[in-house]
Amino acid sequence: MNTNPDSERDELLLNALLGDEDWQAANAACKRQALRAFHARQRFRASVRWAGSALVLAGIITCAAFWARQPAKSPPQTATTPPAETNAPPVPTPTHYMTDAQLLASFPKGSCFIAEVDGKKQLVFLDPKLERTYIAQPPVKGRE
Repeated sequence: MNTNPDSERDELLLNALLGDEDWQAANAACKRQALRAFHARQRFRASVRWAGSALVLAGIITCAAFWARQPAKSPPQTATTPPAETNAPPVPTPTHYMTDAQLLASFPKGSCFIAEVDGKKQLVFLDPKLERTYIAQPPVKGRE
């Protein structure tokens, strides 16, 4: 038994048998059909790629529109307790500093002067009545 057929001899026989015009026409028809199937498959793959790209773009636009409509979230507010109230009056903080000359000019001329006591400047009035008019001092306990 011959397991290795002679391929050249079979090919020559096949060509001789199918060498007429019908074989050429059938061969050309098969090629056209194969090319049509190939081109159809290429068009299908291109349309799938295009549709996938369109879906991704639509998803991006939808997400952007959704996030644009969301109000901006403010950072969480922490609850704070108000400071404990004290009986001491609030100390005003000076926002504008005056020079010595400006301070003296704000009172009647010759009614006061600036003296340095223990390294600190103090405003000294010559008339105690005038001092009471301009400077309110809290009453001293025991002298009321």
